[in-house]
Amino acid sequence: MRRLNRAFEGVRLIALDFRLDVGRPFIILTEFMNKRPPAKKPPAKTQTVKKQIPVKKIAPDRIEELVKKHLGKIGEAENAFKSASALLEKHKTKYPELEQYIEHVSASDRSIQILEDIKDPRRAHYIFKILLTGVQPAYQVAHPGEKDHTNVDRAAWISTFEEALAKAIVQIVLSRQAEQASQAVGSPKE
Repeated sequence: MRRLNRAFEGVRLIALDFRLDVGRPFIILTEFMNKRPPAKKPPAKTQTVKKQIPVKKIAPDRIEELVKKHLGKIGEAENAFKSASALLEKHKTKYPELEQYIEHVSASDRSIQILEDIKDPRRAHYIFKILLTGVQPAYQVAHPGEKDHTNVDRAAWISTFEEALAKAIVQIVLSRQAEQASQAVGSPKE
């Protein structure tokens, strides 16, 4: 087998010469390439295209992450207030006198006011409030005797609320014990 390569006007032909049993030469011409190979794109354009595609994919994901983050914080604030209200209701069933210590509960304002001491003529109270300023929740606490709220984080807000509620319950328990002691002293012995 003989192989001949020839270039002719941009067309490369390969001629193969096969000798068959018949004895006549049989020639097969094959067109190898009709055109020149296409020019490659410059690498700079390919790189910029690759850089632009991830930017388009990353931007919406980042925005969605931020939206979820803000909605999560608002949900945490709503859940903190619901948990505080539920805790209050739970202890009201065990300590009905607790109703005297609760001045105000507003789900729409997300605020709770608890008296420090019902015997105190000043009627000093704690104020627990959660504000939504834009998309950012603000946890606020005003201690008895203070006019202005203090901004605290969520954990401090919950902790201070639990402490104020516990103090009110302690006063109720002490009041009950005092009543029982006075009834025991006042009742005649047999």
